Amino acid sequence: MKRAGALLLCISLIFALASCGEAPTAALPGPVAPSAAAAAPAPTPTPEPLTVTLTLAGDLVMHEGLNTEARLPDGSYDYTRFFADVEPYISRSDYSLCCLESALTGGKIQSYPLFTSPDELAVSLRDVGFDLINTASNHALDGHQSGLIRTLDVLDSVGLDHVGTYRTQAEYDENNGILLREINGVSFAFLDYSYGTNGIPIYNFPYAVNLFNTSYMSNYVSPDYDKLAADMAAARALGTDIIAVSIHWGAEYQTEPSANQERVADFLFEQGADLVIGGHPHVPQPMELREVPNGDGTTRTGFLCYCLGNLLSTMKSDYTYLTAMVRLEITKQPATGETVISGCSYVPIMMVNLANYDCPDPGWQRQLWDIPAAIADYESGDDRGGIITPKLYDDLCRALADCERIFGPLAPPVRSGA
Repeated sequence: MKRAGALLLCISLIFALASCGEAPTAALPGPVAPSAAAAAPAPTPTPEPLTVTLTLAGDLVMHEGLNTEARLPDGSYDYTRFFADVEPYISRSDYSLCCLESALTGGKIQSYPLFTSPDELAVSLRDVGFDLINTASNHALDGHQSGLIRTLDVLDSVGLDHVGTYRTQAEYDENNGILLREINGVSFAFLDYSYGTNGIPIYNFPYAVNLFNTSYMSNYVSPDYDKLAADMAAARALGTDIIAVSIHWGAEYQTEPSANQERVADFLFEQGADLVIGGHPHVPQPMELREVPNGDGTTRTGFLCYCLGNLLSTMKSDYTYLTAMVRLEITKQPATGETVISGCSYVPIMMVNLANYDCPDPGWQRQLWDIPAAIADYESGDDRGGIITPKLYDDLCRALADCERIFGPLAPPVRSGA
């Protein structure tokens, strides 16, 4: 009976529902419309630009007075004292370079005409923040071939990069003597040249010094454009973001570049150089930012300094105690690979020699000074413990004017060849 009653109840419900029309059905779940945020793929974030700062410094001409002052009571040497005022400009850059005009022979320390220095010089250069030592100069063979080899061994031992001289043919043949470095994701090719070796022949080891002059045994400069073109082609083939060329050239004590310097600089830019950094004349020469045609209708900005002057020396003649440290900012866009000089400035520097002034003894005789900073100190009432005398202040003001006149302002780029 219960089954019959249940059946009758079901039939009754069916008819009752039928009399009211179609029975409702539960809606099947359909596709859900995505939100606008979910519909579009997340945009790929634009990579942040990569930035490198470089400091470019001048020549280390290691005269006897420098070695005497750097010598400590225990017989060791410390050259960091010369850099106390300017060390931040070196150490705070990502990569800093200068040119060594001496040999680290491990033997007798001597000065002009054959410069040989103690190994502590390399240690001091590292400790103040230098990363790369350019070794191609007219003094590269002052310690002969054995001294050249040992110099590179010492630089290696203290962790300093070097370019311009080579121990073996195989060492030179690796990348055609080009130093490759990646700094903060930006790749660099560094090259270094000298016009000669002060008459010291390299017949039996022509690979040892990277020379750009066909007549290196004489004072006559005849640039080897075929070699320069081949080297620059090799540099371009490496595909680096920046090609930097350091070069020992020009006439000593001349504050204007020679016609040969101008021609070689133009040629290097035509062949792909982005930076051309000169040395040897012992005095400042002009610097500029230059608009360089790429050959495809586009241009790039190049940096040129014909000579940064002496970084360390005891020379006293006009302008030989003046130099500059150049700070370059290089920026690369990772998405496109475009790499540009995004910033350029320089600090005028004077090698202050307190033997020329009547002032208290601070425990040093010579020191590289940031000229504008020293002037600002004096004008604000800080004479640095009596060291900045009125005469030194006048000399600093004159030095600043000379640096700005010779180096020139870093104006917007000028068109190459203009």
